[in-house]
Amino acid sequence: MKPLRLGFNPRIAPESRRRFHQRLRHVVEVAVHLEFDVVELGLSTTMHELGLTTIFDPHAIEILDDAPLRFHLNLFADAAMTERSAITDVTSYSRSVALRQIVQIVEFFEHRHAMEMYVVHPGRRVTHEAAHLEALRESMRTLHNLFPGLPIAIANASGEAVLGRIDSVLNALDSARHFRFALHTGFAFHSVDANHLAFEARMDYLRRFVDQIAEIRWHNTAPGTRPSVPLHRSLEDGLDLAMLMRTVGRNPGTLHMIETVGLDPPALVREVRTLHRALNA
Repeated sequence: MKPLRLGFNPRIAPESRRRFHQRLRHVVEVAVHLEFDVVELGLSTTMHELGLTTIFDPHAIEILDDAPLRFHLNLFADAAMTERSAITDVTSYSRSVALRQIVQIVEFFEHRHAMEMYVVHPGRRVTHEAAHLEALRESMRTLHNLFPGLPIAIANASGEAVLGRIDSVLNALDSARHFRFALHTGFAFHSVDANHLAFEARMDYLRRFVDQIAEIRWHNTAPGTRPSVPLHRSLEDGLDLAMLMRTVGRNPGTLHMIETVGLDPPALVREVRTLHRALNA
């Protein structure tokens, strides 16, 4: 059995239908050659507006079907930085708009190529966090009622967004043990003002919920540094990757997602080696 379950996000966009198909085939070739288990595809606002049947036409679906690996779908990663509706919105109308979009997307893929995981993102924080967390719980209840057993995970965010603070994430996990979660390590570290001791304490508490961590989205960072830096990049006072792996990264069901280097095979190899060093440290 492989010591780590690995995935990467190639960050490909549909410049044209033909180009998208070419890049998608290349992504599969790289993933198979480097022995990744999962490829994560992004669905941006622009892609959604172009239409699912336009982007993921029968040829694209055929490429997914023929690939000897699994796929995740990352939905609207910019939700907290735009005016778009989100499943954490406290107004029922705005939340229902976001839910209808997710339902449409899930139904599309479940009928054509079911994703192993759907990763969703919280929206902007405009009121008390508790109200947003209740809205999130209501949204997740709705989705699970519509699609029992749907493999869906909520990711933490940056800055002033909902789940922009790791303490909010811990509160959400504490109050809803059915939540599945995707941990962005860089955002989590900066949410405690890049304090290593505070971050380690939160990760130690997060250990209670390792069975709910569907993904760890690995980003290196340091105080005063942007929150998304490749793991292999040497940083003074960077994240203690070995500590993170010991604390929350050893659950065999957790996917270790690389999303900082795109479709760059040598960089992907370096990221994987760095993760394995952290595993064996």
